[in-house]
Amino acid sequence: MGLTPLTFSGISQYSSDFQTILERVTTIASFPLTQLKNEQTDVAAKRQLTNELNTSVKLLGERLTALKDIAANRGVSATSSNTAKLTVDTVNTGTLTQYNLTEVSSTARSASETSVATFASSATTTVSTTGVMRLTVGSQNYDLNLPSGQNNLVGLRNKINSLNAGVTATILTVDGSTNVLSVTANTTGARTLSLRDDPAGANTNFLTAANQGSNLNFKLNGVSVSRASNQVNDLIPGVSFTVRETTAANETLTINLTSDRSKLSDAISDFVDAYNAVQEKVTAQVGKTAGLLSGDYLVREAQDIMRRISSFGLANGTVKNWSDFGVDFAASGAISFDVTKFNSLSVTVLQDSFAFFADTTGLGQLSKTTAAFSADVTGLAALQIAQYDRTDIRLDEQILVLEERINLILQNYLQKLQAADALLGAFESQQRVITASVDSLNLVLYGKQEG
Repeated sequence: MGLTPLTFSGISQYSSDFQTILERVTTIASFPLTQLKNEQTDVAAKRQLTNELNTSVKLLGERLTALKDIAANRGVSATSSNTAKLTVDTVNTGTLTQYNLTEVSSTARSASETSVATFASSATTTVSTTGVMRLTVGSQNYDLNLPSGQNNLVGLRNKINSLNAGVTATILTVDGSTNVLSVTANTTGARTLSLRDDPAGANTNFLTAANQGSNLNFKLNGVSVSRASNQVNDLIPGVSFTVRETTAANETLTINLTSDRSKLSDAISDFVDAYNAVQEKVTAQVGKTAGLLSGDYLVREAQDIMRRISSFGLANGTVKNWSDFGVDFAASGAISFDVTKFNSLSVTVLQDSFAFFADTTGLGQLSKTTAAFSADVTGLAALQIAQYDRTDIRLDEQILVLEERINLILQNYLQKLQAADALLGAFESQQRVITASVDSLNLVLYGKQEG
């Protein structure tokens, strides 16, 4: 609503004085309103600062979780000896080993056949001698009835596609008078695909039988494997890979699962950046130059998280403290990461580095603490922000009520001042009349005005 500005315009010589009185009343009445608005401004600022702190702690938790996940899988990365023939799609395992694929005799492809005969018109040329046909896909049979008007390539195509049988029929137009039906399985793998005309009588092959599809066939570490798809995700635990071509005689395709130190190195770098961001937010709210969140319990909670992270260590192993793999803490509380030192770690020390970030026994356990701080609905910061929102609503309501009250007071004062001004204006008018009368009498009696 806001305060309604009032300007006094009177008729007496005291009008400017009345305006001054009105402005003074406005200033005095507005003191509590100003305090409420200042409080609301502080609440908005605190909410913003809390949101920024929460965002930084949440990112720190995400980076900590990333480290925990990498540690769980020991930073395993998979490589293929020949990416043209074998690619690794996903890796989610902590096993460090090697797998050999040999004798890839066939890759998986879809069954696909075409009509034995060609047809002059796809819309009018008859395709079935009896109007009855049978489609076989794998072990499933589908009987098709083609009544008059549908006994043509178009009708047959539409019937097949309406079956939801796992195949798709299309018409290939070779030229104006040569049309062919093509039926293709929607998925790869070896399967029976046939279409018979007059199945109860002549039982004639309508489709070729040249491509009944094929499975992917190979050996993994000497064990024969067959799959209907070229992507295999149920053979090696935690590894999905795709075979793209067959192998030559005596050719071996290798999947190597090794620890990739760059995964851990990149994750540590990201974590250091997130940690320093939280440290910066916390530092701004403590000490002599502390901001509006000075003494706030959320700042103390964030400080506690930072202390627990910075003081974390292990009792055993070659990596016990942050400095063992290149992370150092400055006097300001910020941390730095020496990538060169990390890259020089031995394989043994690298494996102990993964243990440092483990979930239940390593630093990863603190991800629960950051989650308790920054969870979207139930986190400490979210609850505090919700409280700020409620306070802002309450202050809005109080400000609205107070503004209405002040406006009424000002209107009341304005009316009283206008009445006083009108009365003074009347007195001044009467005074001028009396003065004029006296001047007239002096002129009549004495021939001059008093002056």
